[in-house]
Amino acid sequence: MSQNELKLPGYYIVQKTDGSGKEQIVKYNQKTTGDDGKPLYWGYYGLYGYHEIASSMENIRELTSEEQRLFKEKKYNLLPQQFYHSHPEC
Repeated sequence: MSQNELKLPGYYIVQKTDGSGKEQIVKYNQKTTGDDGKPLYWGYYGLYGYHEIASSMENIRELTSEEQRLFKEKKYNLLPQQFYHSHPEC
């Protein structure tokens, strides 16, 4: 992956910008230009419902080989899922 581009659509891991270190698997599907002129990637995440997200490249990384294996095996709950999720009983 180029340091400046994501292959879209595609699954990547994003890290929160609040210093918590929390990570989340995201399916990115669109690229726009942010107010600072840098690329901004839009996507969604969620196990029970979907939440939209916009991220800059600095906070996005590729899946590790272990994460790729889990994804291929459809073990989504074992991938980073540390952001807010809506639960079906809500």
